[in-house]
Amino acid sequence: MLSGLEAVFAPRRVALVGASERPGTMGELFWRNLASFPGEVVPVTPSRRSLGGVKAYPSLASVDGEVDLAVVVVRAAEVPGVIRDAGVKGVPAALVISGGFAETGPDGAALQSEVVAIARAGGVRIVGPNCFGVQNCDLPLNASMATGLPPGGGGITLATQSGSYGMAIHTLGLDERTRFAKVYAIGNKADIGDAEVLRYLATDPASRTLCFFLESLPDGREFCDAARMAGAAGKPVIVARTGRTPAGIRAAQSHTAALAGSARIWRAALQQAGVLVARSGLEMLDAARALDAQPPPAGNRIAVVTNSGGTGVELADLLADEGLAVPELSAALQDKLRPVLPKFASAANPVDITPVWRRFAELYPRVVDELAHSGEVDAIVPVLLQRAAVDETVAAGLRDAVTRLRSAGVGIPVYVCWVAPRSARANADLLQEAGVPCFEWPERTARAVGHAVRFGVASPRPAAPLPALPGPIASDDLPARHLDPDQGANLLRTVGIATVESITCTGASGAVAAAQRIGYPVVCKVVHPDLVHRSNAGGVRLNLNGPDAVRAAAQALLGLAEGACVQVQPQLVGVEVAVGGLRDAQFGPIVMIGLGGIWIEVIGDVVFGLAPLAPDEAHRLIAGLRGHAVLTGARGREPVNLDALAATVSAVGNLLVARPEVVDLDLNPLLATSRAAVAVDWRITVRG
Repeated sequence: MLSGLEAVFAPRRVALVGASERPGTMGELFWRNLASFPGEVVPVTPSRRSLGGVKAYPSLASVDGEVDLAVVVVRAAEVPGVIRDAGVKGVPAALVISGGFAETGPDGAALQSEVVAIARAGGVRIVGPNCFGVQNCDLPLNASMATGLPPGGGGITLATQSGSYGMAIHTLGLDERTRFAKVYAIGNKADIGDAEVLRYLATDPASRTLCFFLESLPDGREFCDAARMAGAAGKPVIVARTGRTPAGIRAAQSHTAALAGSARIWRAALQQAGVLVARSGLEMLDAARALDAQPPPAGNRIAVVTNSGGTGVELADLLADEGLAVPELSAALQDKLRPVLPKFASAANPVDITPVWRRFAELYPRVVDELAHSGEVDAIVPVLLQRAAVDETVAAGLRDAVTRLRSAGVGIPVYVCWVAPRSARANADLLQEAGVPCFEWPERTARAVGHAVRFGVASPRPAAPLPALPGPIASDDLPARHLDPDQGANLLRTVGIATVESITCTGASGAVAAAQRIGYPVVCKVVHPDLVHRSNAGGVRLNLNGPDAVRAAAQALLGLAEGACVQVQPQLVGVEVAVGGLRDAQFGPIVMIGLGGIWIEVIGDVVFGLAPLAPDEAHRLIAGLRGHAVLTGARGREPVNLDALAATVSAVGNLLVARPEVVDLDLNPLLATSRAAVAVDWRITVRG
């Protein structure tokens, strides 16, 4: 007996529940699409004794022999009965195309829960419901709404939460000469989640490049773990996510009953796991074509070959926007190229061969070959436009040049920037059928190459080990909402987070005595459960240099709320940083670091990471801040102790992982100096 996803992608015998020969029905469409399946397709319908000369059965339970996959296209109300029959029959998987479930509201959600409960009781795995279907292009299996399979024999597999994207893949495959391995529609994800699909595909030999078009990711933490596994196996994972904006989130909720998380957290968590995050479905598929057709670049040095200076410069700018380099070629390499090039050509990079169209068929392949053997670049982008694109001999010459490079073991990838009329499309097809991808216009080209380079240069990032820390605080010891400052400081110290010396006082005289003990200048802060954001409430007084100033400040702070106390601290100086942590519904414990202290929301210079974070990963997060130079000694300032700052970031993650009762925390500001990183204000919310 096959397992769940094995039965979905490679069944031997399929039952179509709701099969029909009536034109315009889903049953007829799927019956027709399954005609190419090499195994047996069994029609299940109570209204016919046979379909197309094949014996039909009134119910799934009455089918003779074993069934690997049930494809279900009946009305939503009939689905529970079908799944119950599948369990009795021992069918390992059901592909539920039918809509009318959680995407429609509470009643549909209840029906979906009933289906899942029946499936689990009977040992049936569910794909969907409310999905477009599944395709295995090599089997072939077209258990989907699409009227044709994309070309097989490729290594790209797409898992999509959008049925329209699943159907569009057939067109893309034909138009772009792109070959696919599998297409999988996620639907409502009632049972089989994205992480389980990714784990399966990571071990599937036919699926070399993995694309996910998602509206939600409820199992985000597991998905990241699976992505690391796929990356370690050399398989790129590319994700495009919809629902990033408020309007997109509303659409996602109404269409799929999915909840969208924070775009920043999504991107940070996925990138930390080595996932390539695309801004659109088209960008995702362009990146997949670049990585599936050519070897990944070993570095970020890109050579551009063009016959138009303007287009070459635009492409160079767009490549730079992707963090790539278009380096000037060495004098020796330029000297080697110049005798080959026309008199007014440029050998610098971009290599501009000028509009000598009679020599295009000679120059493009020769320059590409010289660059690929030079050792000075990691990828080559020939720009084919106008006469270079319409001349079949140019495309054939480039195709042959790339073929010779692969035969010689030269792994420099070649991507074509295609700027040409539709009449020249056959020449792009010639290249793409030979595995040389063409991308229309410089912007699409630069983004695809950027993703390819990011995958090529990325080193595997194993997940940080879980911290070995004491168990949770007893819930009896925890207040219902926020820990008071002293409790918070004690908790932070258990994971090695330094906090400023603080003395909490109930009166102005006590505050004066505390200031004299600490030494001037001091800071006074109000302490009250209703005044969480103390700066906004006027509850922080800085640079107090004597008893009178402390007394006046304390009296004012005590008057802000009944029962308030005053916290007295030494006045410290350093770079204001904010470090925080939260529990995301999709990704679990998340750590944040940002510049700006109390102005962090205004400045918006923040980065996120999945906890736990190893110290090197914490350093990487810090380096991702736009204002990183502020920490490393900009304008002659003393650099801060980055090791101490990274240790604090890691410690926040460790605290969240080890203490599940901590809901969120803020160290803001945290003062970073050349010697240490010290929290001078903290807020910790606990579950208690």
